Amino acid sequence: MLRQIQKTKIVTIFLLALGSLGSSISYAQDSQTDLWSNPDFLERFLGTFSPRITVEPRLGPEDKTFLEEEFLPLILTDKVAAQAMLVKKAGNPDSNATYSMILANMYYQGGQLQQAVQSYEDAISKHKDFVRAHENLGFLYFQLENEEKTLEHFTTAVKLGAVDKNIYAILAYLFFEKEQFIAAETSYRSALIYEVENEDWEYGLAKSILFQRKFQDAAGLFDRLITGAPEQAEYWRLQADAYIGLDDSLSAAANYEVLRRMKKITAENLITLGDIYVENGFIEASLSVYKEAIQQKGRLNVEKPITAAATLIEAGFVDAASEVLAEIDKTYGGSLDSKLSFEVRKLKAKIQAESGQASASIIPVLEEMAAQNPLDGDVLILLADYYSTAGNFEKAEFLYERAQNIGMFEGKALFHYGKALVAQEKYREALRALERAQDINPQDHVQDYLNGVRNVTRAVRN
Repeated sequence: MLRQIQKTKIVTIFLLALGSLGSSISYAQDSQTDLWSNPDFLERFLGTFSPRITVEPRLGPEDKTFLEEEFLPLILTDKVAAQAMLVKKAGNPDSNATYSMILANMYYQGGQLQQAVQSYEDAISKHKDFVRAHENLGFLYFQLENEEKTLEHFTTAVKLGAVDKNIYAILAYLFFEKEQFIAAETSYRSALIYEVENEDWEYGLAKSILFQRKFQDAAGLFDRLITGAPEQAEYWRLQADAYIGLDDSLSAAANYEVLRRMKKITAENLITLGDIYVENGFIEASLSVYKEAIQQKGRLNVEKPITAAATLIEAGFVDAASEVLAEIDKTYGGSLDSKLSFEVRKLKAKIQAESGQASASIIPVLEEMAAQNPLDGDVLILLADYYSTAGNFEKAEFLYERAQNIGMFEGKALFHYGKALVAQEKYREALRALERAQDINPQDHVQDYLNGVRNVTRAVRN
């Protein structure tokens, strides 16, 4: 982007700009008109009639005489000879930079772009603050897809006083590409001063603001864009991102539902929408969108619906999680790689544990999974829970300790260990484990359980 703005649009801006700039390049060609006989075109092309002080090379009397009395009459009758004359003139290292500039323009008009680059560079080497040369060279480098050089010459031109909406717009695009979002925002605002209703530039501004995490401002700008072009799916999608940044998940969900009706919602958006519904307790609605996402096989990273199933389990909705996993099985069959297949098996084991449907037959399965991936703390905790329930607390305790030694699972393992200790009526040890779990990863449900155990402990003491 602007990752979403097609580069062809930017090039179109560039081509249009060539015909309207007060600089020397002009791409406007009319097959019915000889531009060389048009005095207005010649004035713009030569750029010699109103030089800007300090940012334009001064023309002495001899230079003016050469251009007006020798070069202009010749170019009207023999462009090839005129160009040859100019090549000789510009080749003198002490010559006025204007000659190199005019020669570059002629090369450009003739489609000799590399020669044009060299002549613009030569003009700048003779007069480093030659603002029109920097402007034209910036446009030319952009056409040649050399973004670094475009930035170099356009930023120099702006510092020298260039004021051009198309330069600002291209700078904004390039700054955004480089993830320099503040500079992109500033450049888009500068461009919009001269063309306030330009939708592409306002879209670029909104994205630049969004990527700075200024969510409220971004949401407002996308409101304006949606009002003007409600059929643009990307406006709804990015405004949803802004709402999520503002913790306004239900407004984001409303935008995603608009995209669903437009049939322009992505599989990733559907997963996000499902997560929002789970967060707000709309489980049936979440199931619908999760299944819709899974059915877009080939356009969805299957890890996302697997994570969605895990989210449902953590929220206590094991039946819904089971339906999501069934849909994954139905859609992907045996095509999941070993890592993802392992995750699905683990979630199914969790569902059995949470729903009270587990039997002793699950233990060999989990033992096999623990051997396959000994650093998966979830499997170790599941297996420990089963052993604890089955009465083999010594084995369970060993597995809880293994899980605690895996950094990211320490808090979770301590919580489950604490619950197992409570089942053994070892309340003091349980309190120590639960307090450590809460210190490591504070969570409401852990605190609630800890408070309950404290109450029980006090009651037992009394």
